[in-house]
Amino acid sequence: MNYELIFYKRLRNLFYTLLAFSLFASAFARVNFEQGDFDVATFRDYENLNQLCAAPAASSFWCSRLDDTLTFIPTKGVDFFFDDAGEIVALFSKQQKGQDYSNGSGGYKQGIDAGQNLIPIGSSVPGGATLINGEYSKPEKVESSWQKTGDTEITGTFSYTLGDVAIKKTVVVSNITNVLNVSLNASRLASDASTTASPAEVVTVQYALPGIAKSRNAIFKIGQGETFSENPVSQPVSNPSYISVQSAARPTSNTTALVLRPIGSSPELAAQYLSPNLIVLQKDLAVDSGSSVTLEFDQYGGQNELVRYYQEGFKDLPGLFNPNILGQMSLGILWALQQIHSVVGNWGLTIILLTLLFRLLVWPLINTQTKSMYAMQRLQPKLQELQKKYKDDREKLTQETMKLYQTEKVNPAGGCLPAIVQMPLFIILWRVFVNFEFNEGFLWIPDLGQPDPTYILPVLYVGVIFAQSYFMSQGNKQSLQQQLMINAVFIFFVISFPAGVTLYWVTSMLVQVFQYWLIRRSQPKVAALSK
Repeated sequence: MNYELIFYKRLRNLFYTLLAFSLFASAFARVNFEQGDFDVATFRDYENLNQLCAAPAASSFWCSRLDDTLTFIPTKGVDFFFDDAGEIVALFSKQQKGQDYSNGSGGYKQGIDAGQNLIPIGSSVPGGATLINGEYSKPEKVESSWQKTGDTEITGTFSYTLGDVAIKKTVVVSNITNVLNVSLNASRLASDASTTASPAEVVTVQYALPGIAKSRNAIFKIGQGETFSENPVSQPVSNPSYISVQSAARPTSNTTALVLRPIGSSPELAAQYLSPNLIVLQKDLAVDSGSSVTLEFDQYGGQNELVRYYQEGFKDLPGLFNPNILGQMSLGILWALQQIHSVVGNWGLTIILLTLLFRLLVWPLINTQTKSMYAMQRLQPKLQELQKKYKDDREKLTQETMKLYQTEKVNPAGGCLPAIVQMPLFIILWRVFVNFEFNEGFLWIPDLGQPDPTYILPVLYVGVIFAQSYFMSQGNKQSLQQQLMINAVFIFFVISFPAGVTLYWVTSMLVQVFQYWLIRRSQPKVAALSK
C-alpha cells in the first residue's frame, strides 16, 4: 500500500473541504445596509420578554411593545432596532466590523437578552427616550419616516407629543461609524385655558440612555472642560463635553460603552446621571406657549475600544479612555497608517505597505525563531534515540540531552524569546486592523470593511496556510499534519473577518512563507522519525 499517496490524498481532501466551507460561509457574511421591518415576535428568545412582562410588578418598556413591528437597521459596527418614535429598543454591538447577525429568514441570530445587546430589557426606559422631569411616558400621536439619504446614511424623522410638549427628532444612522447624529427639538403646545387643571411650569426635557445590559459594575462619567468626574452624584453639570456609561472600569475585548457628546456649545445644555443607571442630556423648557429648546449631540454605542474612539473623534474626551502602553503603541500604528494613506491614497495599498514594514521590522526575530525551529527538528531523530536508550534513567537522559544540545550548538529556548517579543506587536497590529473602518474598495474587493464577496481572499488564505505549514514542517509528514490541523482552526474564524483584516493576514503570511523558503534553502533535510 502506498502510504505516501494516501497521505497526500488526505491533504488534498482536507484542502478542498476547508475551501468549500470558506466559500459557503463567506456567501452569507455581508451586512446589507438597509432599513427594514422586524417583528418583535421573531426574536429567538421572545418568550423571555413574555415571561418578563408576566411578572406582577413588571416595568420593562418592552411590555407595551410585544406586538410591535420595529425598524431594523444593520450596520458594520452595530445593529439598531428602533420603535415607531425612533427610540432604540435594542442595540447590538459587534466584536468585529462587518459581522452579519441576521439569519436570512427575517429573524436574528442573537437573542434580545444576549450580552451583545447594550439596552437592558428590564429597563423602564428604552434607549434614546425623551423624559420630562425625569419621568418617561410612551410617546403619543407618533409620526415617523425613514429615508436613505446617501450610500452610507439613513435618516429617520419623528414627531410625537408628551403631554403639552411636542417633540421633533431627527436621527442619522451611518454604516461606517458607530455614532448616531441626533437632533431633538421640544416645544410647548398651545394650552386651552378652559381645560388646563393647573398652570404650566418650567420643565426639563431630557434625552436618556438606560445604562448597559449585563453589566454589574458599570462606570459613569461626565466630562467638563479638561476634567471629568467618575460615578458622579445626581446633579446637573452645565456645558459638558460628554456623559458616558462603560460596562467595566478596565477596557477589555468584551467591554462596551454608551456615550453622549454635545455638538457645539450651549450654556443651557447639561448632563446628569440619574439613579440607578440613566445618563441624560437636558435643557429647561419655558412655560410660554410656543417656546422651544433644541438638543444636538452625537451618540456612540459599541465597543469600549481605543481604535474606534480614535476614528469617531472621541479619543481626546477627558477621562473617557486612558490607554496603557499597548494602547500608546496602537496610537503609533494608527499614526503610521494615516501617514501611509496620505501618500498612497488607498487603504488597500496602505494595509499592504504597513504589513510589509512591520514584517521588515520583525524579520531578524523571525529568522532567529525559524532557524531555532529547524535546528530542533533536525535533532528530533537523535533525541528519539536517546529517549529509547535511556528510557529507564531520567537523570542520564537529561545529561545526554543537554550534551547533545551543546555538541550541536542548539539552544532549545532559542525560538522562545523572539516569539515573546513578537507577540505583543502582532496583537497590537491585529487589533488595529480589526477595529479600523477602512470604508473603501481595493482591486476586486468592493468594501474592505466587509468580507470579500468574490471569495478570492479566503482562497488565498487557505493556500498560504498550506504553504506555511509545509515550510514549517520541513518535509516531516507528521509535523505537517499537526501544523495543518492547528492552522485549519483559524479558517473557521477568518471567513467572517472584514476583507481588510484578511488582506493583512494573507500579506503577512506570504512574507513569512517567503522567509521560510529563504531559510530552508540553507537547511539540511530533516530525517524521518522512527516509529
